[in-house]
Amino acid sequence: MSKPGAVNFPRINLISILAGALALASVFLPWWGIDASGFGSVVSPRWTLWNGPSTDSIFRGSTQPYPTLTSASPIIGALVVISALLALAGSFTWNIRPLIGSFILGVLTSIAYLGVVSYAVTNSCNGQSNCLSGPFGSETVFGVTLNWGFQIGFYLYLFAGALTLVGLGFHRIFHKTTPIRETAQASVPRAKL
Repeated sequence: MSKPGAVNFPRINLISILAGALALASVFLPWWGIDASGFGSVVSPRWTLWNGPSTDSIFRGSTQPYPTLTSASPIIGALVVISALLALAGSFTWNIRPLIGSFILGVLTSIAYLGVVSYAVTNSCNGQSNCLSGPFGSETVFGVTLNWGFQIGFYLYLFAGALTLVGLGFHRIFHKTTPIRETAQASVPRAKL
């Protein structure tokens, strides 16, 4: 029985559900891309985790980064899906471990994607000066302006990770868990001495 005036929170952690849903949505949005504008036209190739660059034209010089970015992105996508599923599973249980796992996996996945893109872009230049300089940036060459960097999918996933952390705090504060052993001991009457 609850006390009069006490607030009963639902057993479902809605914050973690939102975090998991946003992480899943990020998989279908572009994570990295390039915007090139000049001479009255704009070209904006952008890539999700499931489709890497279809040609090697954005990477001048080496052909090694193209397969690296294309083959590593689906692995990152699978990690994003696992992280989202852990956040969703943690929303319906009293156990906090799935939410902790989702948060840690989210941080590691974001760092891994940053590393993959950085490796792909940096190694594509092979010492050339007229090349992309890092995973994000901007430059103008012969009247053509290039802007490259992370896109909405990546930032949405970062937001989902931060929301998972908020959901983790919500879980700890409003879903107080009592270990099974203490519950069992409390239900057994003590013998009087």
